Amino acid sequence: MSQQFLSLGLLILAYGISALLCRRMIAVAVLDTPGHRSSHSTPTPKGGGVGVVGAFLILFFPMRHMCGLAAFTPDAVALWVAVALLAAVSWLDDVYQWRPTIKLAAQIVAALLVAAATLPLGSLSSSTMVMAAFVLAVTWTVFVTNAVNFMDGLNGLVSGSLCLTFLCLALPFWPSDTVELRLSAALLAFGLLAFLPLNFPRARIFLGDVGSQPCGLLVATAALFLATPDIAPKIPDIHTGLLVPCLTAGLLYDVAFTLIRRGCMGEKLLQAHRGHLYQIAFRSGIPMPVVSLLHWGFVLWGGAAYALFSLPAREAALNGDLLTVALVILPQVLWTAFVVLRVQRHPVGRW
Repeated sequence: MSQQFLSLGLLILAYGISALLCRRMIAVAVLDTPGHRSSHSTPTPKGGGVGVVGAFLILFFPMRHMCGLAAFTPDAVALWVAVALLAAVSWLDDVYQWRPTIKLAAQIVAALLVAAATLPLGSLSSSTMVMAAFVLAVTWTVFVTNAVNFMDGLNGLVSGSLCLTFLCLALPFWPSDTVELRLSAALLAFGLLAFLPLNFPRARIFLGDVGSQPCGLLVATAALFLATPDIAPKIPDIHTGLLVPCLTAGLLYDVAFTLIRRGCMGEKLLQAHRGHLYQIAFRSGIPMPVVSLLHWGFVLWGGAAYALFSLPAREAALNGDLLTVALVILPQVLWTAFVVLRVQRHPVGRW
């Protein structure tokens, strides 16, 4: 019981550290000046991620020790270094606006560290399988990291969605979850809870790349943890790994849909734009809080769908997982159709 109280105390401390650092970053005032892609109209400080990620990095090893885990294992150190590296490069990019290739290189290095920390290499029978596992894990991690970053454009959309996602992942009843996963998710959730009132509904500060990219990295890492547990009959375990895509379906679907649409139209995929579904909805006149709250609802819907249809019976996992995927995709398709019909009545120009 005393251990539980001490762990709760560390989570409250994470909230306090995040709140303190976020307010400090408001005073530092590294401003996000509105551009043609922006949804805000006045310069607003960015760097709220310094609070969220800073609290995580400061308390990560103490929380492991408090929960009875070995603090400085090679895997834990690799994960900490990956988050710290990506946060440092992202913060410098927030300040100095570096070339995209530098950010991509940092993402790949961080993804390699995450893959090394999460993949059960001893269960893979050949060097070919090891290489394939690394390629898939790194590709997934870089995609999710960028997806979260791309979607961080409306007050509370990403910060609220991630807060709910990490709160869900901190619950103890998911298949193949671990104390390590739950404590990391809880630390991030409490850090985001401190940041969220400063970002929604009125933004006094934004996460910035220093927040969105490391948080995206850790969401991707959670999926790898769940998909590669020691008890899995096979690697990857799609049944357990499906939880994170269900929770983040609103973010991942919007990015995937936008990339496919722009590719089919012959657009440059790496060119900055404001053609995401959430941006089009906002540009068509839907209030910003409504769009953000809808994405929060996508997280809860995805978690509920997984809990109801994929969680109960592993022996019927295939049928349950297929039903879960269908239920999770359904609101995304309806949302897409609504946005398309909406812009026919309220044109927004090129998108």
